[in-house]
Amino acid sequence: MLLKKSLRFYGALARVLILALVMATWLSFPSSVAITEDTGELLQEIEECIQNYYLYPLEEEAFPLKSIEDLYRVLKDPYSFYLREEQYKLFEDSLSRTLYGVGIYLEIKNSFISVVSTVPDSPAQRAGIESGDVIIAVDGRSVARLSLEEVIALIRGEEGEKVTLTLRRQENILNFTLVREKLRLPAVEYTWEDDGIAFVRIYNFGGEAAKDMELIMEELEGKGLRGLILDLRANQGGYLNEALEMASLFSGGVLLLVRDRDSAWQEISAPGESSSSYPAVVLINGGTASAAEIFSAALKDNRMALLVGEVSFGKGTMQTIFEMEHGGYLKLTMAEFASPRGNTIEGTGVEPHFLVPAEEEQLLMALQLLRHRLEQENKGSTFLEAGLKRMQNSQGQTLSPLEIDGEIYLPLRAVLFLTGRTIQSGAEPGMYIFPWENRLYLLDIQKRFITWRHKDEEDHIYRKVFLRGGITYVPQAFLEEELGLSFL
Repeated sequence: MLLKKSLRFYGALARVLILALVMATWLSFPSSVAITEDTGELLQEIEECIQNYYLYPLEEEAFPLKSIEDLYRVLKDPYSFYLREEQYKLFEDSLSRTLYGVGIYLEIKNSFISVVSTVPDSPAQRAGIESGDVIIAVDGRSVARLSLEEVIALIRGEEGEKVTLTLRRQENILNFTLVREKLRLPAVEYTWEDDGIAFVRIYNFGGEAAKDMELIMEELEGKGLRGLILDLRANQGGYLNEALEMASLFSGGVLLLVRDRDSAWQEISAPGESSSSYPAVVLINGGTASAAEIFSAALKDNRMALLVGEVSFGKGTMQTIFEMEHGGYLKLTMAEFASPRGNTIEGTGVEPHFLVPAEEEQLLMALQLLRHRLEQENKGSTFLEAGLKRMQNSQGQTLSPLEIDGEIYLPLRAVLFLTGRTIQSGAEPGMYIFPWENRLYLLDIQKRFITWRHKDEEDHIYRKVFLRGGITYVPQAFLEEELGLSFL
């Protein structure tokens, strides 16, 4: 198995929960493996692994396996597969952050092979390849009907060799001829913004990423750090333990809920209190996946950071790599995880506090949040209150919080607008609904309450609301405790 050095930190459960990663472009996993004399023994060994550890239930006719290719019939998720020796070496190299290629991350999106992002100072970035570009051909060969793995195999190659990518960008067809290079990917790096705010880019959770972050934090503190922007956009994951160790630098308490096929949900907690007390904003998008989602959800649910951007990728499972005695390796999904508050991540992703689709506006929002927090540290004015002062209702009146019976209330529709959301009419008159973190909230104007229920709970929760001048006001405590908007 991989990454033995930190398993003791998270206890016995972590022995089988190692990888949390979305495939990157420099890996190649062909759909066929040559038959050898040991194939029968290898297939039996693979069967035993799957029967003993695979997360998902198996069909009665799953076994016996007839060939390595037969795994595609048995394994029901895209993250489980067999690797040959050279493929495993490439996999290890990718997580060690050294690779040979052009420096692009790919994903399958709407049946097309699309660029998620480019590696800084890579041939792809220097040539101007952008997120969202769709690959049409590699060296003149159409990639239609090819799998992601097959496209990856066409793109990767030896250092110094050329490869031509044909891309579609909106209505334009573009050709890029790139020279493959040896690339060293930083796990973490930073730049200064101003006013003591550091912009920290976390590219992946490969080996020693948490140690790199710890060193950077020590350096930033020596330079007068006041606030952090942690950028996890297009971070496709890495080692589970690295994500948890890095999260423990910023948050104490429960960091993750996890279960395998035979157990109930178990908590994985930080070993102590966090060493960081700086206000932080985390940037995420659709390319933020797996271990990066674990890290983001931990800081969000423990209210150690605000999240800005788009809903993340939605990979909520973990894999272990087993070395086969008869050759090669089996990468197998063995567990699923959820956020500390029990929010499902598989297929749904992590939802940011502030939904900001435009990439160029995400950093601006993060800076606004941090600067307001730092400017108002001793004045008690929240970001939402400042935003409300700039808004007016349909009668031209300025929106302001209300104090009723010693409790603060804020206008619901305006708060949702400031976080990038809307409220919609329900099925009946006087009923309105809005989603938040995969939960649906119902506002009943006539009865003047808002109601919802948590996952796996039958009883609904009710909170009283007030109407003033045609505006619905909700308790600030509801926004803080339920929606996580407690440190704006």
